[in-house]
Amino acid sequence: MSHFLDRLTHFSNPKESFSGDHGVATGEDRSWEDAYRDRWAHDKIVRSTHGVNCTGSCSWKIYVKGGIVTWETQ
Repeated sequence: MSHFLDRLTHFSNPKESFSGDHGVATGEDRSWEDAYRDRWAHDKIVRSTHGVNCTGSCSWKIYVKGGIVTWETQ
């Protein structure tokens, strides 16, 4: 039975060191990072120009998420 209990507690809260004891894996909840990563996620990249008073010579990369322009780069 103790082998079974050891296997259950093995993944509960790892605190093993790495990189010559300069870092410690704590097993904390880092799900907040997903919201930051999703902020920069996009569905597709399209090429476009600005329509108002533009001759069409400046090409822009338009990043689209859910049919809405999220940001653009030149």
